[in-house]
Amino acid sequence: MIETLTPLLIITPVLLVLAIGIIVFVFAYQRRMLQHQEHLRELQELRQRQMLEAALEAQEEERRRVARDLHDEVGGMLALIRLNIGQVERKCAENEAAAETAHRSKELLDEAIQSVRRISHDLLPVVLDKMGLVQAINSLAHSVPPDSGLEVKFTHNLENFRLQARQELLLFRILQELVNNTLKYAEASLITINLHREGDKLTLSYTDNGKGFNYDTTLDTGSGSSGLGLKNLQNRVDLLNGAINFFSKLGAGIKAEIVIPVAYIIVIIYNFGLLT
Repeated sequence: MIETLTPLLIITPVLLVLAIGIIVFVFAYQRRMLQHQEHLRELQELRQRQMLEAALEAQEEERRRVARDLHDEVGGMLALIRLNIGQVERKCAENEAAAETAHRSKELLDEAIQSVRRISHDLLPVVLDKMGLVQAINSLAHSVPPDSGLEVKFTHNLENFRLQARQELLLFRILQELVNNTLKYAEASLITINLHREGDKLTLSYTDNGKGFNYDTTLDTGSGSSGLGLKNLQNRVDLLNGAINFFSKLGAGIKAEIVIPVAYIIVIIYNFGLLT
């Protein structure tokens, strides 16, 4: 009897150890597979982020090039034409009809020059680089055409502070997208912008009292200019490592709240009233 049980007593622990080994191997294999999949996902996200950053940087570079061409070439040619028309206007002083035509042409050229300057400024906001996000938003608010009937209210708590240049540019482009959409589609009379920093978080709030749109439908289909605008906003917020809460429905305007982490904030030092 004892001789019969001896093999069983030997085989049973061996089988038990083997079973445990198989279980441990399966768990270890599954863990390695999960780690591998997570690594692939992280690499894919990193690649997508790098592609997005490269696309936006290429877009910014193209904007800079077009802005320089508009300012230096087109703006210069329009200014020269205006000067020549001014000379024609003086020579046609005795011919009332010709003088009036020249004067009107000069006025139209003035409007064209202003449009070129505005477009150039929108493409390359110099004030953003020199004075920072707060002044750039103030400039954006004042650039809204008076005949639009749109009032822009801007409040903030960033006196004498600046964000990183990349953060400022992305936030400014987000605001440009929101303001342009309001001007084109919302039929609003009021835009409210608030920029608030608390600790290591910065919150950008934007509302308008326009006609709004069906946000859920636009988000689901992703179609139309509104869908593209929302995608552009989300892309830039992702690059800021932030989160966006967007709400809109027909007749209720839009509300957007963007929260981003602030790694550090640059303190602006003033010397005799000048930015150093």
